[in-house]
Amino acid sequence: MRHMDIFLLRHAETESNRAGSLASGSEDALTEYGHRQAQAIVDDLMELEIETILCSPYSRALDTVGPFAQAASLPVVVHPCLAEGQLILDNSAALEEPVYTPHASGYLHPAINEQAGAFLRRVMQAQEVIFSQSASKILVVTHGHMIRELLNGLLALPAKTRFPHDNCGLSLVSVGEVNTVGFLNRAMCSNQAVHRRP
Repeated sequence: MRHMDIFLLRHAETESNRAGSLASGSEDALTEYGHRQAQAIVDDLMELEIETILCSPYSRALDTVGPFAQAASLPVVVHPCLAEGQLILDNSAALEEPVYTPHASGYLHPAINEQAGAFLRRVMQAQEVIFSQSASKILVVTHGHMIRELLNGLLALPAKTRFPHDNCGLSLVSVGEVNTVGFLNRAMCSNQAVHRRP
């Protein structure tokens, strides 16, 4: 298998994150602090020599990667399979085909009342999309639950592992003869670059 570096980036802070919610809908917007986070990660992302950007259709993911994509002059390729899903703590859900519906943003979104099995099938679709890329350094901008499921799948873990991700947390999965994970939940935003509101 050829070598690939897959960088999994969780979106910046949203209104729901600030309120302490574990999950949110497709309309959850970045806070002012989240917009500052999105600006603050640009220089660090530039150092990774990203060749391709894959992104969730949700605005919080698109708004997070926008400043970097512009600075790097890279297109953002949106895939509805990368949208957020639900927290699944075991492997008992039966796979079912996801349903995607048109959204006012112009992108397809997963069905509002999506079942666990459909979300897990989307995770499999996301893996297929990632591995179909010809690039060797890929940035995937998505959500906490999707990142958790991707890591569990890419590492073929026997039991579900939570892998919590902070906003703008980054994980590197290097895929090749041996799959490895590096700087899990690395803080992309230093205290000097982004100042928390009082």
